[in-house]
Amino acid sequence: MKAAKDSDNFIDTSDEAGWIAMLIANLITLARLPLLLLLVALLFCPRFGMRLLGLGLLIILFLMDWFDGYVARMRNEVTELGAVLDIALDRSVENILWITFMYLRMVPLWVPIVFLMRSFIVDGIRGVALSQGKSGFGMMHSALGRFLVASRFMRGFYGLAKGVTFGLLYFTWAMAVRDPQILITLHPLNQALIFLTAGLCIIRGLPVVQDGRLLFRSPQN
Repeated sequence: MKAAKDSDNFIDTSDEAGWIAMLIANLITLARLPLLLLLVALLFCPRFGMRLLGLGLLIILFLMDWFDGYVARMRNEVTELGAVLDIALDRSVENILWITFMYLRMVPLWVPIVFLMRSFIVDGIRGVALSQGKSGFGMMHSALGRFLVASRFMRGFYGLAKGVTFGLLYFTWAMAVRDPQILITLHPLNQALIFLTAGLCIIRGLPVVQDGRLLFRSPQN
């Protein structure tokens, strides 16, 4: 639910229209989990048509990620539950996919390690920010940090990079049923996209650690 990343003001749940909008957004967010598990299972199906179906479900999965944010942004308000659900589902999607493609030997071991470490560290810091009434993006103080982490451009670019990378990996694995040579043909492009996405992951994580230090300062400081 992307509204969790666009606002520092939590919704007043006494507003019925706002409550309904956030409920719909949360349900869309939760629906991504069974869809994720289904498309991962289809990766292990030896039939071309089933893997192609999985690729279609992957596209729907990322569209749902955008749509739940659109629903929430209609009122530009968030709930604490929505913020937590959004982050949890985002991490579940990317980490499960990285681990699955690593198992299929299409992604190096270091990639899911980087993403898992970034998830634990960054989301831990954001959890502290949330406990202090700040959103994951609202906690950013430096101009560079706000650009890299909170700007629409960087969020969109990072999301696009992940979507294209996972999409091409899934497409490659699906096509390999008919032509195993495609695993070799598309390997350089897949690896380039993996490095790009991993680099963006690190670049966007470091400012959170930097600015997050302020959350742990005592009031006297």
